[in-house]
This record gives sequence, C-alpha cells and structure tokens, in this order.
Amino acid sequence: MNDTNLMQYLPDYYSGIREFQLIMEVEDKKFDDLKAHMKELYNQMFLDTATTGLSNWEKDTGIQDSNSKDTHEDRRSRIRSKIRGIGKIDEQLIKDVVDSWTNGDVEVTFADGKINIKFNSFYGIPSNMKAVKEAIEQIIPAHLGVKYNIKYLLVKDIHDNRTINELQNTKLNLFEGGVI
Repeated sequence: MNDTNLMQYLPDYYSGIREFQLIMEVEDKKFDDLKAHMKELYNQMFLDTATTGLSNWEKDTGIQDSNSKDTHEDRRSRIRSKIRGIGKIDEQLIKDVVDSWTNGDVEVTFADGKINIKFNSFYGIPSNMKAVKEAIEQIIPAHLGVKYNIKYLLVKDIHDNRTINELQNTKLNLFEGGVI
C-alpha cells in the first residue's frame, strides 16, 4: 500500500505519460519504505516501543547479562528498574522499582532493619519474582534484609464466593501460604 503519491506534485501533463507514472510508482514505494524505516528508528528511541534498540538501552543502563530468551517486556522492565533505581533508597524508590516489574499495587515499609514488600493487587507469587528480587538486591544497602509478603487465597476468600468450576480452574499456587 502506497501512502505517497508523488504524481500530485507534477504538472498535469505528466499524468498521461506512462514512463512518468512508472517512475513515480517506484519512487512512491521507496518513500514509503523510507518513512517506515524512519518510524521504526523513532520507536527505538523510546523504551515502551523499543525492540531492536533494547540492547542500546541495556548498554546505557549498564545491564550486561541480557538473556536472549527474555521477552521484550522483561527486558524493558529490567531497564525501567535500573532507571528508577537511582537516588536515595526510600520506600518510594523501592516501590517504583517493584512496580516496574509487577505493574501492581505494592506497599513498602521499613521495620526492624528489614524492608517489607507486600503485594496487594494479585494472588500468588508474581511470575517474575526472581527478577524482582535481583532488582531489589542491586539497589538496597547490604545491611538491610527484605521480606516479601505475598497475597494468597484463603478459605474465607473462596467460601460462598466461588463456584466449584471456578475453583477447579484456579491454580494451586494461589492457595499456598505466607511469606517468601
């Protein structure tokens, strides 16, 4: 599909000449290809749309152990975490880093020399929990421990609230308990 129509910029008497029509069709295609290439290059400049440019983002943020098996979104999350993980270590900074991985509602508190991270928006262990832990370990001071509180389904959450069919389709890891 050609979006470009260079014939419209030529005087009308060229529109009847077949050679000019063919030349302009080829040029239209080349301009469309150039515009698509420029758009792709533009997309690589922004983290949310980058694909092939993610390696540049990783290089700029000092990420050296990029795994080629990771999805683009996993790589973006790692980069986002690095960018957000700069500054004074406080609850908001840790929350921002964890949110870059989970896109969820987390609470961060400091108590008894430990950082408590509580996941509120979903049940069970986040699928990328290993990456979250690695990101947190990179930004926190070595003397602080981390406690992760995971939200699980309890009997009170399912009793009279879910049907048998819903329960049969619920993964068992959502019922496991406690803190990791």
